[in-house]
Amino acid sequence: MRYLNLCSHMLLLLALIILSGCASTASRTFKTAEKLEREGKYEEAMYSYAESFKSDPTVNEPRIRFLNTRQKAADQRYDQGMALVGKGNHAAALQEFHVAQGIDPTQDRFKQQIEISTRYKDAQQAFQEGQNFEKGNKLKDAHRQFIKAAELFPKNSEYQAALDRIIQLRKSKLDGYELRMKSVKPITLKFKDAKLKDVFNILAQLSGINFVFDEGIKDTPISILIENASFQQALDLLTNMNKISAKNLNESTVLLFLNTPEKSKQYDDMVLRTFHLNYMDAKKAINLIRTLVQVRKAYVNEDSNSIVVRDTEDVVAVVEKILDANDLPEAEVVLDVEVMEISDKNAENIGLLLSNYNVQLGGFTNSGKPLASSLSAATTTSTSSGTTTTTAATVDNLARVFSAKGFGGYVTVPTATFNLAKSLAKGEVLSNPKIRVKNKEKSKFNVGTRVPITTTTLNGTVSQVNVQYVDVGVKVNAEPTIQLNNEISIKLNLEVSSILTKEKVGGDGLTTVVTIGTRNIETVLSLKDNETSVIGGLIQRSESTDKTKLYLLSDIPLIGPLFTNTNSSKDKTELMLAITPRLIRGISVPLPGLASFGSGKEDHPSLVRPLSSFDQEAVFEVDTQPKAVEKKVAVPQVPAKKIEAPVSGIVAPAAQTALAAPPAQPVQKKPETVAVKPASVPSSPLIPVPAQVQRSLLQIAAPSSVAVGQQFSIDIKISDVNDLANAPFVLTYDPVFVDFVSISEGAFLKKDGKATTFSSKADSATGTVSVSFARAAGNGGVSGGGSLATAAFRAKNQGPASFAFRNAAFTSSYGLSLNILPFSTAVDIR
Repeated sequence: MRYLNLCSHMLLLLALIILSGCASTASRTFKTAEKLEREGKYEEAMYSYAESFKSDPTVNEPRIRFLNTRQKAADQRYDQGMALVGKGNHAAALQEFHVAQGIDPTQDRFKQQIEISTRYKDAQQAFQEGQNFEKGNKLKDAHRQFIKAAELFPKNSEYQAALDRIIQLRKSKLDGYELRMKSVKPITLKFKDAKLKDVFNILAQLSGINFVFDEGIKDTPISILIENASFQQALDLLTNMNKISAKNLNESTVLLFLNTPEKSKQYDDMVLRTFHLNYMDAKKAINLIRTLVQVRKAYVNEDSNSIVVRDTEDVVAVVEKILDANDLPEAEVVLDVEVMEISDKNAENIGLLLSNYNVQLGGFTNSGKPLASSLSAATTTSTSSGTTTTTAATVDNLARVFSAKGFGGYVTVPTATFNLAKSLAKGEVLSNPKIRVKNKEKSKFNVGTRVPITTTTLNGTVSQVNVQYVDVGVKVNAEPTIQLNNEISIKLNLEVSSILTKEKVGGDGLTTVVTIGTRNIETVLSLKDNETSVIGGLIQRSESTDKTKLYLLSDIPLIGPLFTNTNSSKDKTELMLAITPRLIRGISVPLPGLASFGSGKEDHPSLVRPLSSFDQEAVFEVDTQPKAVEKKVAVPQVPAKKIEAPVSGIVAPAAQTALAAPPAQPVQKKPETVAVKPASVPSSPLIPVPAQVQRSLLQIAAPSSVAVGQQFSIDIKISDVNDLANAPFVLTYDPVFVDFVSISEGAFLKKDGKATTFSSKADSATGTVSVSFARAAGNGGVSGGGSLATAAFRAKNQGPASFAFRNAAFTSSYGLSLNILPFSTAVDIR
């Protein structure tokens, strides 16, 4: 016995030591965490608080400190990432944002910044690859990478400058070959009713590129006038005017054939491409493609949700961009719903209460039998079985009033109870479902029980019991619609039901009737992400007061309430609903290069715009020291006709002869006009090289970043302009991220105090502001630089908001077009 007592004492001591050790460990780690938090080491402090709470879960303070420190640690990582973004190190910034999201995954801003930094990192990688291609003289691949970098990060001036540079450096090209020309000097063609093949022969002698004609090309007469053009511009103009397609055979030979379906089948190379879709259904995708583009052959693989397309490279490239713009993840949201039913009951039962408010007098025979049957039955309880049975009253249950000649008179005596009861009751029923649902999909959530209701059917002597179930509880039906600005519109239907009564009916008592009380809410809400809407006021009140009085005595003043029984009750039930949408994934918007892009002609889809060589100014090799050019060209005897020919050659249409000057001679930008004589052609005069055309810069001065909801201004400036009198342009912006507020005229056009006219028209649907400036007639123009206008915008969504110009057609006071170079920019909305 003593040994057992000793063991129990030792076990108790050991338990106390363990508990004190746990408590000391929790206290020690908590103090360490506080020290780390004061030093700014929030991540280490967060883990120490978690360890302290794990050691002693009964103390809540470490848990609260853990949550606060976790937010600080995540914000610290986020700030470090933003600092790296400012330095241009997007790869390292992306790692910081991933760590921040891992620490606190509840904040959506980390996820959004991860998407932005991923795009910036890909842009940086594409830019570096483009630079490597440019160093290796692979201009086509470099051009493609620079376009990708500029689309992913439009506001980066370095990427835009690299793209402009590579466009200037690229040589004329067709298909997959870079053409190697003998000369890239300007070409001037002036022909009237000349033969088509003669014109191509002249172009071949000027550029050193050989042309091979398909048998279907006819030598029809054409007229053309083009000055100071590049080889690519001249070739594009000739092929488009005559419905001819060109295909490179090698670096110095181009095949020309008619642009007809038969010839396209004969010469066009076919490409087979399989597109695997991540989110879009393959059947819907093929319907979209066939609606927009005429695809020769396409197949839908439903098992792998992919599309196989076989067509030309241009058509396949257009299909790829269409799919990239539409194969986007669907938006999702979590609906956090809280349903609360609060009940409050207050009941009072005070005063004198009698079992019966009457007295009955009855007579009985000497044998104890009642003379009348108007007396109430008495209720007794059998202690053996515990069941309640009802028996008739006897004289033993009554008070004897008189006795005469064997007959007796008896009277009933009611019992009296004085109540002093008051009861208070409060209740709360809570349901907190969380439903994750896709955009524009219906979701249902039921919490409760299924109550059986029985009915009995008699068929002769056979009875059949039918059971039907009714759902009782909380039913939530929600259908969210996620908007582009991350607002969520919710069609909500809520039903709360409960069983009020349940009873048996029918002669056999086999049929159950249930009374169910329901309350419904049906509404449409428009909420922002993490915004909570509370719907209340569904209150049900009931009040009742019952009084039972004793005749005459209850009406006596002062003492009357002592002979009155008062039973009163107040019931109140309120139904409240709180719903909070938490956005998992917003509406995905394709990049600007995917949302809108050139798709070629109706009968020839292509990402290369027809005559796209005219989009950029041609860059030529110009001699720094111009020399006189003297040429003597002999032509055969032809009828006298005056024609204009390019500087390096003359064509005689009647004889179908084209002659070119030796390649060693320098070519000037201005063409020569030479009269053709039967025997010879005079030499050309000395022509100086014209001065380089001055270009004015149209720029946007804007803040680098603004906060959501903040209003900011951008300043539209012009520099190095001469004699500016009219300045119409279209300012484009991204309506997804900003809203247009207003635009006002700047001080540049009216700096000399003379009158000007100003007008603007905004279109929020397309994200454009059409602006027109003009000085009054006779006031001349202004020169120099300054502010043209100031536009105000309001930031509404996080992301890069781009601003650019379109249709900038500036003219001087003499109506001459001014050479304007517009720039674009972007503002980071945070």
